[in-house]
Amino acid sequence: MAFHPGGFSRTGISVMGLRIGAAGLAFIAQVAAARLVGAEAFGSYALVLVWLLLLGHGATVGTNQLVCRFVSAYRAKSDAGAMLGLLHFSFALALGVSVAVTLAALAVVHFGPALSPQIIALATLAFLVIPLLVLQEFLEAIARGLDKPLLGIGPTMLLRHLAIISGVGFVFVTGGSADAVTIMSFTVGGLVASVAVQSLLLWGELKTMLAGVRASYQVGYWFRTALPVALLDASEVLFHNADILILGLFMPPEIVAFYFAATRLAQILSYVPYGLSAATAQKYAALAAQGEREKLQNLVSAATALSTGLAIAGALFLWVFASPLLNLFGDGYDAAAAIVPVLCLGIVLACALGPGEDILTMMGAERLCALGFFIALVVNLALNFALIPLLGMMGAAIATVTALTLRGVILAIFAHRRLGIVLPAGFGRIAGTAHQEVRI
Repeated sequence: MAFHPGGFSRTGISVMGLRIGAAGLAFIAQVAAARLVGAEAFGSYALVLVWLLLLGHGATVGTNQLVCRFVSAYRAKSDAGAMLGLLHFSFALALGVSVAVTLAALAVVHFGPALSPQIIALATLAFLVIPLLVLQEFLEAIARGLDKPLLGIGPTMLLRHLAIISGVGFVFVTGGSADAVTIMSFTVGGLVASVAVQSLLLWGELKTMLAGVRASYQVGYWFRTALPVALLDASEVLFHNADILILGLFMPPEIVAFYFAATRLAQILSYVPYGLSAATAQKYAALAAQGEREKLQNLVSAATALSTGLAIAGALFLWVFASPLLNLFGDGYDAAAAIVPVLCLGIVLACALGPGEDILTMMGAERLCALGFFIALVVNLALNFALIPLLGMMGAAIATVTALTLRGVILAIFAHRRLGIVLPAGFGRIAGTAHQEVRI
């Protein structure tokens, strides 16, 4: 395989660049918010934000991956009727479930365990926009399925963080006061703006493509496909946030804030595989639908090598500068500096083990993917409950990295045994399957 930057398309490079730029904006937004409201309020905001992401992503009930996969496949087959039917079905399902989840969450907040007035206000504001978060996922999935990832992730990545930065800047300039609810209102404002822009950008694409088309439906097939993906999505979001949620059960909000800041630093690395996924997942589905197995393997090998190399470089940088970067959040945040390299190691290993989730879900093995996620999730939860009371923040980091590595290994094994695709970095060359130049 001839592997060099010129082998990657402008879109792939643009997506990665956008994600890196968004990571910078996210970091600035979180630093500004933490310094404005203090560690305790920032910790409360972080906990509720995690719950919003968990419920919002879970409420998509698998329609985001379903849409990305089948829009790409139907587009490759020029089946516009099936594409339109899929969009109708997915939107109706996701909207209905998201409204139900919103009502259930609000009922728990207002009629469940006793909560402080600030937490009630914070959670109410956050949970009211669960359907909007689901709509954003839906629009992003359409854009990725159309092989226009910049349309999908651009507004999301930029406007959401810019709204927080602008809001915090306004408070600083006017000399006003702010709390966790204020920061959440800025977050919601960014979500509203990004969904509006996404809708406008995608409307023109869909109107041209689907004008005059009569929808055809395969509801049973789509539903059977979406169900395991729904479990997969819920498991994935819980997996990535279990450490924060469980840490919140044992530690005060300030410790949660410190750990959350460290995870935001490490999360910058995760933007590398995410950016590549946005540029490649739909291509995996299209190549599989066209029977281009050799090109598919080459694409996987190239993407894995690139993401691993970039993740290693980023991890070394964050390891060296973890303490000064955390100090930007405020006094005491550098207490979490020791866990940054541990968290970064987990992301590097995940990159090196390859895009298992994308391959399995894009090639019809979503049930195996869900099984792998479930096993890793159980391990993650067990380790967090066992290690956090003993080791605090470091226990949460060790639990997360261990489970993340286990998940990558399981998905790589499943992908090879079921689909014949080699995922880990370097193994495609060893197997003699990656020998052509690949263009993403």
